[in-house]
Amino acid sequence: MKTKLLFLFFAITFSSFTYDNVYVWEKYRLQITVPDDFEVAKNTDEEFEMEGDGMSLAISIFSEKITLADLEEATIEGAEAIKMTEIDQAHATKINQLDGFYVEGYLDDHRVMFAGLMDQRTKTTLFVAITFADDDANAEKEAFKIINSLKRLK
Repeated sequence: MKTKLLFLFFAITFSSFTYDNVYVWEKYRLQITVPDDFEVAKNTDEEFEMEGDGMSLAISIFSEKITLADLEEATIEGAEAIKMTEIDQAHATKINQLDGFYVEGYLDDHRVMFAGLMDQRTKTTLFVAITFADDDANAEKEAFKIINSLKRLK
């Protein structure tokens, strides 16, 4: 009986455990870690997109040359350009080698975390949008994990 209970405990524990996958956008040597259900939907020189269960991720390069001082305004303008509503105040962030700002808001009844990030070494600027259901608390935690996993490789 104890053996069956122990087996059941391990089966439940490991069946609910999710593995994360690491992807690299080779063009920009940008590494990102996402839940195991994410799949690459687009991978070009300008855009990298992934879809997961109830979440989506889009990364695009901002081609205009700007300074870090201008990035806060550019992030808010980028969020407005994709038609986000109820955009909150921009928050400064430093994610590994990337400096920038992020805002949260809504797009078509979905929550969006939108970030403008700059690699100070190469002056490459990118926008990241993670979209998820408003009522999914787990997705919000996953969105923060995803955005905090971004890393420029050398």
